[in-house]
Amino acid sequence: MAYVQPLMEHYDTRNSPFLDLQSPFTAWEKVKMALMIVTVIPRALLGLIALSCMALMSTVATLGWPLDKPLPPERRRIVLLSRHFAMFCIWLLGFWVRYYGWENIKEAERKNIKLSIFNHVSYVDSFIMVALFAPAGLSKASNAEYPIIGRCVRSLQNIYVPDNRQIKKEKNGAQLPKTESISTQITKRVTDPRYPMLAVAPEGTCGDGRSVMKFRTGAFVAGVPVLPVVLKYHNNGVNPAWGIVDLGMHVLRVLCQLYNAVDVHILPPYMPSEAEKKDPMLYANNVRKLMADTLKAPMVEHMYNHFYALTKLGVGVSRDGTRITAPPGVVDTEGFVDLTPVLKKQE
Repeated sequence: MAYVQPLMEHYDTRNSPFLDLQSPFTAWEKVKMALMIVTVIPRALLGLIALSCMALMSTVATLGWPLDKPLPPERRRIVLLSRHFAMFCIWLLGFWVRYYGWENIKEAERKNIKLSIFNHVSYVDSFIMVALFAPAGLSKASNAEYPIIGRCVRSLQNIYVPDNRQIKKEKNGAQLPKTESISTQITKRVTDPRYPMLAVAPEGTCGDGRSVMKFRTGAFVAGVPVLPVVLKYHNNGVNPAWGIVDLGMHVLRVLCQLYNAVDVHILPPYMPSEAEKKDPMLYANNVRKLMADTLKAPMVEHMYNHFYALTKLGVGVSRDGTRITAPPGVVDTEGFVDLTPVLKKQE
């Protein structure tokens, strides 16, 4: 697998995991939309009902219980029952899911492994991971504030990370409560047997599913064994990847496919060597290579910072999915953009 190092001064928008030019809105796509659009509203209503049921079960599971304490078994069982609604939502989105390696979940349970690593591709990932084993996860703090979704995730006991609004407040001098680093919180969580599995996407954002982006090392600092899960989506007209897209149009196109497919490969538990335990970067790179080999995809050195810079510069993809869009002068005639001004402000 070759590493591809993007040049920040000459970032190639035509070969970015965040900008998909391989899912054009063709005449056949328009025909499918005309045929399937009548099913969208009923499926959306059923999805809302399913999410509301998950929110209700989450509320019951956490009623009167401090969320900073692990749920006792009887409450956790309610959370596990809610997985069926996640499966229903996957079906409503039109996805056929093929699972490989169910036995590895049992093996992870026998070894009391509390950390799962997966490649982040789509908004569908969350439903798939919840359907697998209703794990805790890393989530933006703002997600807990949404009316229904916020209730759904409460019982999962996620670790919340600051979002852009909180970071902006800190930069403006606001005094926000001090919290431990994310890597410290992850280490404490995955070494406490009372908590459920923690699922982490080390890429930190969604890619196109055709490559594996650079891993952050926070999940590997603890040096504990991990359960790798590889998600491979099949492009049947539109790539379900959640990159820089018009979200409403993207979801509509996904819902209007005749079918969508995703393979979920649950790999055997990965037991780190002594060298990997001492070197989180080595550990992260080795797990990343294993997942890339399973996906049969290249490893690329793109990361969330590049995604952020592209969005700040207004770079995107046209609604018909055929060309890069941007304000005048941002992208040159060959498709290159200079990300350094935005990246320097982040430092």
